[in-house]
Amino acid sequence: MTNTDTPSRHLRVAPLGFLPEDGLVLDLGHGTTAVTVTRDGWKVVQAGAELPEFRRTPATKLLPVPVPGGKLPELRKLLNVGDEEWAKVAGWLLAALLPDITRPVLLLTGAPCSGKSVAALLLQHLVDPGSPFRQLPADEDEWIAATDAARVIGFDDVARVPDWQSDALCVAVSGAAMTKRGLGEPFPFVLRPDRAFILAGSLAPDELRADLADRTVAVELRRVVERRPESELWKAYTEARPRILGALLDLLVAVLDKLPTVRAMADRGDIPQVRMVDHGLVLVALEEATGGRPA
Repeated sequence: MTNTDTPSRHLRVAPLGFLPEDGLVLDLGHGTTAVTVTRDGWKVVQAGAELPEFRRTPATKLLPVPVPGGKLPELRKLLNVGDEEWAKVAGWLLAALLPDITRPVLLLTGAPCSGKSVAALLLQHLVDPGSPFRQLPADEDEWIAATDAARVIGFDDVARVPDWQSDALCVAVSGAAMTKRGLGEPFPFVLRPDRAFILAGSLAPDELRADLADRTVAVELRRVVERRPESELWKAYTEARPRILGALLDLLVAVLDKLPTVRAMADRGDIPQVRMVDHGLVLVALEEATGGRPA
């Protein structure tokens, strides 16, 4: 599981079946410890021959061993979001954990002093810590290096998205692959698109090109009224993170349980078709599981 030379494409998360509701395995990034998540629940396991192989990179950092009994409001109180925005955040976090589905870019926007950069880091550290936040790549080589190193990739201080970067994000979100032929290599390098992206900055949703806007979930953060030292915030978050991760996995179990019914509803035409079908089904399953109000 620790072999970085393995040909496995699984980075942090691997499927247990063909459909999202079949469950997944979450690599905690240390030793052979992993978490299996199915409709029957989640459990911490020691990986063996029956579990998928994972690829680890220098950016693969440790996730805490999740513990039961946590509550997601522990995360929400660290973010400056209202009810509607919190539901978007919860849906994106669930999609970020599910393998082999299309998922939207998460755009964190808001006024100055709304904590966008910190909020982006908190969300990344919950599901795939390690890869440093950066500015949007300057060229194709930087793009491939950034997206090949981690599952969750964050870009900070984003004020605009040039057309070629918008194209790259659309390609990755839509489930296509980026290719680049290396010098002297007979075949192009294929980048797997199973990644989740966070943009944080002064960019407004209506400043995105239309095709990228259709693949984006925009969350507006409120201005921070009572500022606290960042060291104090991270101390509180680090202490709560095992419980928050456990609570997120609890919610994921509930969503997986609802997905077969939701998929049947979609097959009957009872759910409107959207661009990113799998993500749309996750959102409906989340609403079914929580009554429209994720805790």
